[in-house]
Amino acid sequence: MDKKTQAYLDFLRFSINENTEVPSSAKNIDWEGLLQFGTKQCVRGVLFLGMKKLGTTNNHPSFEQLGQWLASVSAIKKANVQVYRDASLLTRVFKKETGLDSVVLKGQANAIKYPDPYIREPGDIDLWTMASTKQAIRWVRSHDPKANIEYHHIDMRGLRTPVEVHYVPSFVGNLFYELRLRHYFKKEKTKQFGNMATLPDGLGEIGVLCPQFDCLFQLSHMMHHFFFEGLGFRQVIDFYYLLRSMPTIDKGIMAEVKRLNMRKFTAAMMFIMHDILGLEEEKLLCEPDSKIGTMILEEMLHAGNFGYHDDRYEFSNLPLWRQYLLETYRNFHFAKTFPSETVFGRPLSRFWHAAYKLWLSSVAG
Repeated sequence: MDKKTQAYLDFLRFSINENTEVPSSAKNIDWEGLLQFGTKQCVRGVLFLGMKKLGTTNNHPSFEQLGQWLASVSAIKKANVQVYRDASLLTRVFKKETGLDSVVLKGQANAIKYPDPYIREPGDIDLWTMASTKQAIRWVRSHDPKANIEYHHIDMRGLRTPVEVHYVPSFVGNLFYELRLRHYFKKEKTKQFGNMATLPDGLGEIGVLCPQFDCLFQLSHMMHHFFFEGLGFRQVIDFYYLLRSMPTIDKGIMAEVKRLNMRKFTAAMMFIMHDILGLEEEKLLCEPDSKIGTMILEEMLHAGNFGYHDDRYEFSNLPLWRQYLLETYRNFHFAKTFPSETVFGRPLSRFWHAAYKLWLSSVAG
């Protein structure tokens, strides 16, 4: 890893740890490069937490660079206010029209765990409900007749924030382990509803997941994105704050992790949590794996948030069959470490996904 990138990671660690001293690498840090790193990884607001902690004797960004940061942070806060309002409104409307509860997956449910609830860069709203798959699709179609049906969610327009209404919280590429994951979601589903969280500054309420379930969900979600599009630091920082928010770590989580074949990925994440981000050992789920963790870290640094900055693979404007071949080729680079996902999983499950989406469209009516 080059010195510039190491300095950016040092500063990220400093930003999210309240009692950490300013890293020595900050003396010569490239502030313009740090802003680009934050943009690529979708963590500009998080890095600004560190900038506010800089002492008077340390290297500081120029007036113009500081203006760029302040403009970014202001825009992030404004976007968060809108997404909080929309998430609360969506929660209320769904309850009023169906009589059923819902939870917000990741997104604003993660944002309220940050030291500043307006500093996370928001995306869309992911809503999981007590409704059946057919009920969820028909409810969305009643508001958005042209709503697009995906494998585990249906898109919904109508609010200023894009919405995905989920029938299943997440999935993995290997169908055998996805069946186990779906069984776990179904078994634990009723426990997840009715846990309401108050949003900041009177912006409303949303339903949130129980912490242990949230851990497994976010691990599966990160693993999916690592193989599908790309994994960035925004999702990883979300997981960092989730682990920090838990009073105690239930080691029983690892029994489910192993049953779902996510042990290697989880151990790699623990390396990033501890060695890169500075999470305390007592908050780790298992022993870190530095070898796999370093491999995943290198991919994250190269690809950025959702793989948008990966110049090695160009998926846009390709027909579906070429996207499939390119994704398969990309994932074969990880075949030795993750064979169940890359060799025996995703190359086959893509055909099942297409067939299942077709079936969902037919039952939607």
